[in-house]
Amino acid sequence: MASVPLTDAQVRELREKYAAGARQVQLAAEYGVRQNTVSSLVTGRSRQEAGGPIMPGKARKVTSAEVVAIREAIAAGAPRAEVSERYGISHQMVSNIASGRAFADVGGPLTSSAATRARPLTVEQVARIRERVAAGEDRQTIADDFGVSHWTIASVVRGATTGVEDATGEDDEVVQMRRLHSAGVSQTEIARRFGTSQQWVSLIVRGSSHAAHGGPIAEAHRRRLGDDEVRGIREAYAAGTPLADLSERYDVAPAILRLVVTGRTYADRPGPIADQHV
Repeated sequence: MASVPLTDAQVRELREKYAAGARQVQLAAEYGVRQNTVSSLVTGRSRQEAGGPIMPGKARKVTSAEVVAIREAIAAGAPRAEVSERYGISHQMVSNIASGRAFADVGGPLTSSAATRARPLTVEQVARIRERVAAGEDRQTIADDFGVSHWTIASVVRGATTGVEDATGEDDEVVQMRRLHSAGVSQTEIARRFGTSQQWVSLIVRGSSHAAHGGPIAEAHRRRLGDDEVRGIREAYAAGTPLADLSERYDVAPAILRLVVTGRTYADRPGPIADQHV
């Protein structure tokens, strides 16, 4: 279903109908938007300035049998939006259940959308993401639907991720990543091209993930940082730059950067040392 931007008047009307007892699924069909868009509107997560009654989000109790069924559906490839509507819960709750962040003691196959996705976004998917963001949908929900991180959604919005042509029939994307890396392309650049994280690329090119796939496996080694790099990392972190951003900038895993900024490695190098509890 294509998302349709709603006017402020329509948003107010939708909120009034929901407050009067209309169901989110019914409102989604009536206004030509997705159910998660309705949820964002009626709970005030988006378009608060449009007016109308804001209803507090209500989390429905999910049974253990439903948790297992949800996990099996996601593992079988069911869209998260469809599962969300079927069980009357939010997309975020679906993701939490599927990954084991919620109901960790209940059975069923666990999956992680952003962590297991190696396929890059296509040009068509990028266009759909931009349309949904423009329509006011919750970005984390969009990320869950496309199996990417919210950082990738932000990258799409600012134009850094443009998508690739559909690569059906071509080499597996994991193989492509490994070949690019062996040819000297940085992990950060590969992550940008494929719309994923540098940490995930690192796991793939070193063979720590997708071990059964082909392509040249990189030798496990840690790049040595120079004095200027160590100082730059520590000063940037002290100034408030997140480790994830520094990871992309310096092509170094966040776990290593955490050791750098706390002085647990490169202890004799320059730059301000952060608290050990980072």
